[in-house]
Amino acid sequence: MSETISMPCPETLPAAWYWSDEAWQVERREIWAKHWFLIGRAAQFDAAGDYVSATLAGYPIFAIKGRDGIVRAFHNACRHRASPLVQECAGHTDRLACPYHRWLYDFEGRLRGAPTMEIDKDKYGLFPVRCESWRGLVFVSLDPAVPLESWLEDIATAALRYPLEEMQIAREFTIEADVNWKTYGDNYAEAWHIPTIHPGLNESIDMASYKITTMGHTLQSHMADARDGGKTDGFWVWRLPGLFFNMYNWGMNVAQLEPTGPRSMRLTYRYFVKDLDPAKQEERDALIDWAYMVAKEDIDICIAVQRNLEAGIYDRGRLSPVHENGVIQFQELVAAAHRG
Repeated sequence: MSETISMPCPETLPAAWYWSDEAWQVERREIWAKHWFLIGRAAQFDAAGDYVSATLAGYPIFAIKGRDGIVRAFHNACRHRASPLVQECAGHTDRLACPYHRWLYDFEGRLRGAPTMEIDKDKYGLFPVRCESWRGLVFVSLDPAVPLESWLEDIATAALRYPLEEMQIAREFTIEADVNWKTYGDNYAEAWHIPTIHPGLNESIDMASYKITTMGHTLQSHMADARDGGKTDGFWVWRLPGLFFNMYNWGMNVAQLEPTGPRSMRLTYRYFVKDLDPAKQEERDALIDWAYMVAKEDIDICIAVQRNLEAGIYDRGRLSPVHENGVIQFQELVAAAHRG
């Protein structure tokens, strides 16, 4: 007679961690400030003065190309009275001048002009942020634990199906939602919900082949074969806490999760393809629209879950070691930050 071996079902994170400001302050300091964040594509920095802005761990930041050809990043705050220097998500400026009182900076972050004020300009340059590039992508970090190349080492050696630097951008857009970033992370980390939440994706992939592999504390891969007649197979890689490489047989979506507060987040999707053949435009658009539909289905269920996490009835649940091993890995990363 064989003996059934049962595995413990760990508790979920407390519901309050999904909406409280106290939890957000811990996570922005202990998680997001210590990891790398994808702020843009190298192709967006074509000329000196081209810039991209974002919010990292609650801090507004921007990256800008200098006249020496180097892309640097800074906190998006004037040293005079903290006004944002750049207002748009991306753009170009010939002069980095504060729109509030016209303090002027060069693209290297040095203060060049403070009207009517006699101050030591060397002491009032912009606050710098670490900035590095990898395979045509530009990353920033407030307090990196490791260099970018080391942070992406596992993805660089094992995960990329396509040579990213040789691919072309087909579409880029963002989705904003009133959802805590962990609510989205919990959803991404498991495939148990696919048959109920993603009917189109369920028809495209063989769920019996779906496998989630966790590697260390900060990397997981999801793999599934295509069904006969399905739109795609699937190979999804998540570099925790918020960088996603979603690879298909037709291209790739590189997504960056951007927490903007304890109850809000932004997702930026960048769809890459092997070529931009005009003759395949209609087919390409249909595939990207289909992938966007799957992403929107995730956001919709996350919004509903977020409401219940804040309602005051649910506190903690249990996780399945069989179906939610990815969620267990992700929540342990968060719990470790709170213990720290």
